[in-house]
Amino acid sequence: MLSTRFTLHSLVTEAHKTIQPYLSAQSISIDATMGNGHDCLFLARHSHKVYAFDVQEEAIMTTRARLEKNNCIDKVSLIHASHETMHSLIPQGEKADAILFNLGYLPHADATIITQKKSTIAALKHASELLSTQGIISILAYPGHSGGQAEMQAIVHWYKQLDSSHFAISIIRSMHEKINSPRLFTIQKLQ
Repeated sequence: MLSTRFTLHSLVTEAHKTIQPYLSAQSISIDATMGNGHDCLFLARHSHKVYAFDVQEEAIMTTRARLEKNNCIDKVSLIHASHETMHSLIPQGEKADAILFNLGYLPHADATIITQKKSTIAALKHASELLSTQGIISILAYPGHSGGQAEMQAIVHWYKQLDSSHFAISIIRSMHEKINSPRLFTIQKLQ
């Protein structure tokens, strides 16, 4: 099942609004790309446990500071590794109710260090296996930077291969969209 909708909100806000109903005080969640820690903090406030991944030490330090400032650090495991390794670094048997991907590059840092389509697709495959029944994956893709368009096309190709009897896919777009505007994809696991 595939649906498309438009929003007046920022797509980050829309991602948070969309996944919040899937989270509870007992939830396990994954921040696949911690960046500056905004998504990680959101997940920590609404989950029991968060596993957060990033390849850049700067992202981990910034996220740690944000979590400490908001008294949420005890709920989060900060993992200095690529999101494609999540399946081997999350304890066996644990399932996530929400998995958030905010792709591209670390804002206010080296814009040449970007998420790559190959590792992102590997991570999405693992994420779909780590997802709890009726859990959700949120993917915010940015086609406007070098490599971003190819990554977004790879995501579209990946979700088109999913079994529609097991996953519901939504595309959320900005009402003010331009040709290279970000796109939000959600993948909900069905019973």
